[in-house]
Amino acid sequence: MAIVPVKSWEIQLFDPPEDVIYTIESTSRLVDVSRRRILVYCKHHLVSPANGTADHGYYFDRDAIHTLRRIETLRTVCGDDSAGIKMILDLTAASERLRADIRLLSRTKSSSRCETSDGKPSTASRRRINVKSKLTEKAKMSRDDDMKASGPVARVDPVARRL
Repeated sequence: MAIVPVKSWEIQLFDPPEDVIYTIESTSRLVDVSRRRILVYCKHHLVSPANGTADHGYYFDRDAIHTLRRIETLRTVCGDDSAGIKMILDLTAASERLRADIRLLSRTKSSSRCETSDGKPSTASRRRINVKSKLTEKAKMSRDDDMKASGPVARVDPVARRL
């Protein structure tokens, strides 16, 4: 996470540490949402309390606090439509997972392009080159077959084309 310089008159949101769990009262103050509203969000499965803490009250972790802030932001746009908010949260989570997958795949792809220590292309690179050359050969064969099927092709002289 990049640190952005903050001007002295700007208010900065508190970003809770990853390993801390907050009571519902503390969470309510951090997010500036009533306890009742947080419980409604839990009832509609928009946010979940931290695992294993439901027997002794409601406790929330860093992810839940971030989720509650998102919900409040969405609530200003969507109103009290909890189904719409849930759908947006689910789509956002799916989008974040896909971005993470793409980043992982692009890292894997870039590492598979590496050369071996003797300067020759790696096995994955050789396979990719072989597949490309086979596809190119198939395309040429297909084009030749199309030309044979369509009959003789009149060749145009490049000088005559300009006239």
